[in-house]
Amino acid sequence: LKLFIGKANCVTCHNGPRLTDNAFHNTGVPPVDGLPPDRGRVDAVAQVEADPFNCLGKFRDGDESACRELRFMVKDGPQITHAYKTPSLRGAADRPPYMHAGQFSTLDEVVAHYSKAPPSVEGVSEVHPLDLSDRERAALVAFLKTLSD
Repeated sequence: LKLFIGKANCVTCHNGPRLTDNAFHNTGVPPVDGLPPDRGRVDAVAQVEADPFNCLGKFRDGDESACRELRFMVKDGPQITHAYKTPSLRGAADRPPYMHAGQFSTLDEVVAHYSKAPPSVEGVSEVHPLDLSDRERAALVAFLKTLSD
């Protein structure tokens, strides 16, 4: 827990009872060979806006006042390029593979990624190298495994 809220700074995005801020972040996750490019939130915004069943669409069942999130969301820019929603860490040890397209098969690979914090292929990664020692990485993985039921 000390690493989680301290040096590793996981709590910045993984907080609250579900251990997620429900926000979108670019964390420099690499693309998957053989899959089409996935630019994250930036490509999804147009789909959400065009959906006739969204809260501003012609088939909505409420008025515009119920649609603050859609009206005021960030719709473009580098901050949402390659940004993906922060997942809950509850039960994470039981849900491999990890990241939005299964880039990592173990929690150790995930922690190693954050420890090195490579630059994003597009946009700007919000993650900075943690430079965790092997012992710190193992301790953080052990903590993550305790978050299962």
